[in-house]
Amino acid sequence: MAMYQNMLVVIDPNQDDQPALRRAVYLHQRIGGKIKAFLPIYDFSYEMTTLLSPDERTAMRQGVISQRTA
Repeated sequence: MAMYQNMLVVIDPNQDDQPALRRAVYLHQRIGGKIKAFLPIYDFSYEMTTLLSPDERTAMRQGVISQRTA
């Protein structure tokens, strides 16, 4: 078995069950290493680039991040 030092795990915020994280924890317990969780956020402001000014895009992006990290 290859010895992995670092594992990147994608977290799905819409699911209670996180099979990728569960598998990473299992591997960590067996072979060690570090786990880094990644929470992707869909940024709707990219779809509206022609409708929003740069300041409005930045404000929308910050709003999305605030909602997801609250």
